[in-house]
Amino acid sequence: MLSINNLSISFNDTKILEDVNFQVMQGEITTLLGSSGCGKTTILRAIAGLQREHEGTICIGNTCVSSKEVYTQDREVGYIFQDYALFPHLNVEENIAFALDKLSKKDRNKRVNDLLEQFDIVSHRKKQIHQLSGGQQQRVAIARAMANKPKILLLDEPFANLDAQLRYKTKMWLKNIIKKYNLSAILVTHDKKEALSISDKIGIIHNKKLLQFDKTEIIYNKPVNYYIANFLAEINILPDIFVENLGLKIKNNQIAIIEISKCNLSNKNNLVEIEIIDKSFCGEYYEVLIKPKETKNNDLIMIKSTLENINLEKNIYLDLLKEDVKVILK
Repeated sequence: MLSINNLSISFNDTKILEDVNFQVMQGEITTLLGSSGCGKTTILRAIAGLQREHEGTICIGNTCVSSKEVYTQDREVGYIFQDYALFPHLNVEENIAFALDKLSKKDRNKRVNDLLEQFDIVSHRKKQIHQLSGGQQQRVAIARAMANKPKILLLDEPFANLDAQLRYKTKMWLKNIIKKYNLSAILVTHDKKEALSISDKIGIIHNKKLLQFDKTEIIYNKPVNYYIANFLAEINILPDIFVENLGLKIKNNQIAIIEISKCNLSNKNNLVEIEIIDKSFCGEYYEVLIKPKETKNNDLIMIKSTLENINLEKNIYLDLLKEDVKVILK
């Protein structure tokens, strides 16, 4: 459905993105992840035709939309902005109908009514935008983006302005809508949990490059380097003493990592005895900072533990499994 090939973008003499390549199949939800300012939104703008100056090609279906000859053509994309970009002087149904000027009045009214019903905002049709809650405004924005029946939805931080509970409900609702209508969608976010829960594929952008692009489970379980592993999960870099005791072989350009959730404390004699440097109460668990008893203070490991069944007066060991350790590039 969408193919990005060797996409590079510069602003004046500053390179923003360099040789970005990925594909989105029909019905897939793809998320672009990265820190603020890494170029995620710029990619969406290029796909939508709002960022015209770039190198490389952007193809939707069989049409290369980055060609100058097709810039004015309908790209069949719907764009949902972070701030929704709704027109404050138009009411709900007028906002949704705004992009339907090519339809007859009868067809336009039918399409608007269908969308109002589909997105459960019929009772708000005559309301002004400022009279709606954040969640209602977002539904209007999505309805407007889908009014022309796009093949691809572009979503720029679509849940950023919602509280946690509404964010979760809206995320699942939107995912079901995208799957129901077999759309392709590209989501831009810096929220790793959001990306993992909604995406079929994820791309990580850092230092102008698309570092890794793959199915969600693969990129999570097999990150190609430390930046990606640390971006997607809470991890510890294992000190050398653990690497040696586990019998791991690593090269100079590699490190051994393990997820915090797979690190446990035990009073049973294990590989390496540890000492607790600090513990902080966090409600359901403690954040516990530990270090191997035999090493220097910079060999620190963070653990989340309830500390149940741990006798702090006795010897304490780090309990982990060799198969949970990943050896990756630095």
